Amino acid sequence: MKVNIEDAEANFLSIVQSLVDKKEDVVYISKDGKMVAQLTLINQGTSKRVGVAKEEMKDFDISLEEFNNIPIDFN
Repeated sequence: MKVNIEDAEANFLSIVQSLVDKKEDVVYISKDGKMVAQLTLINQGTSKRVGVAKEEMKDFDISLEEFNNIPIDFN
């Protein structure tokens, strides 16, 4: 959905509700005909698992040069 900044201000609650209801994935806000912002729903259903492989990766050592030379289509 695209709205100008004045409409976004006047209809903020209904715009946010359209994100919550998943009627919209993203709302773009324009000012003077130029896109200046976007609103999206924060996904609270996922958790970040930081450090999950910490123990498994403790001996993993690779230089930046080796890393940069890994083929993009590496499987």
